[in-house]
Amino acid sequence: MIKCAIIGFGKMGQIRAKALEESGRAEVVGVYDPASIENTRYKIYSDERDAIHDPSVEAIFVCTPNHRIVPLCKEALKAGKHVFSEKPPARTAAEVEEVRAVEAESGKILIYGFNHRHHGSIQRMKEIVESGEMGRILWMRGRYGKEVDQSFLQGWRANPEISGGGIMLDQGIHMLDLFLHLGGGFDEVHAFVSNLFWKIDGIEDNVFAIFRS
Repeated sequence: MIKCAIIGFGKMGQIRAKALEESGRAEVVGVYDPASIENTRYKIYSDERDAIHDPSVEAIFVCTPNHRIVPLCKEALKAGKHVFSEKPPARTAAEVEEVRAVEAESGKILIYGFNHRHHGSIQRMKEIVESGEMGRILWMRGRYGKEVDQSFLQGWRANPEISGGGIMLDQGIHMLDLFLHLGGGFDEVHAFVSNLFWKIDGIEDNVFAIFRS
């Protein structure tokens, strides 16, 4: 049974803890979150480094906002821990390469939470693609959006310094992952971006400056 520690014990951290326990293949040793943690039966670490360097822990779950993912993954791998991290892997291509280099040197396993791959419909789609019963994939198109309200702009996902990007990093990365999962590698990629936005009732136009800058 793998002994795990969870860094970031908000919504996703708690979901991961429940799934780990229900799997019967892992034990949550302890958790850490900068916010106060209440009503938990797990050991609470006073610092994220205490979780990473706990000798009883074999795997670290990184369930934090985007700006903490890269440094925590790198430190955990260097400490000899396996790592499961929420997406996105990083906020820039350079950061991805940094993490890949640390993973290769560590000899440990790093995996990200691209859970869409495990949906029943996607698994069936993958079977059809690999069987060739409908021929080969000629082109792919994806659309992905996210419903938000006034509260969204007060959260960390709307802060580019923390999130590193908008909907593409937050949810669109699932779509990109499925392109790779179903279509394999791509020799050439073209992309375009739009600053189109919709007015939300009760919110002043200037709050959208963070998305248009």
